Amino acid sequence: MKEYKNLKVGDRVELVHMDDSLTKLKPGDKGTIYKIDDYEELIWVKWDTGEKLALIKGYDKYRIINN
Repeated sequence: MKEYKNLKVGDRVELVHMDDSLTKLKPGDKGTIYKIDDYEELIWVKWDTGEKLALIKGYDKYRIINN
């Protein structure tokens, strides 16, 4: 997916939307990408809340917040 080609480990992201009832993450939470799994289309994030949870490419919504 072209929209993900610019992502790299170390990028900061902000969660916009995630449909996962098992997490306490909410819109506005921020984190740092620590792994990108192109095969399974997962973007692994260490969230500032202390949680480690992947974003699913093309499903979860987020924005890059690098300055």
